[in-house]
Amino acid sequence: MVCFHGGLAVIPPFIKGAVMAKVLVCTGAEDPVVPHDEVVEFEKHMTEAGVDWQMIAYGNAVHNFAKPEGDGSVNPAILYNEPADRRSWAATKEFLGEVFT
Repeated sequence: MVCFHGGLAVIPPFIKGAVMAKVLVCTGAEDPVVPHDEVVEFEKHMTEAGVDWQMIAYGNAVHNFAKPEGDGSVNPAILYNEPADRRSWAATKEFLGEVFT
């Protein structure tokens, strides 16, 4: 499973071993939509559940960093960040290559 700038709120408890998918989360390090506490809780619950997960936070990127039409004019959390978009797509291809080989 790959998540781009998604909400990370979790509803515990996760049952250890119940999540079989590998998880990649690509998020903006300055995301005003997902509070830091939510990120910490997500990490805690994924680890406690034994999920094979990874999270990459892109600096200078907000919530919708991979939306090319995002210029921040309607919502400051919708602001395109080309390096984060490019890097997250490269990470996704690598992740999927690992999952499907």
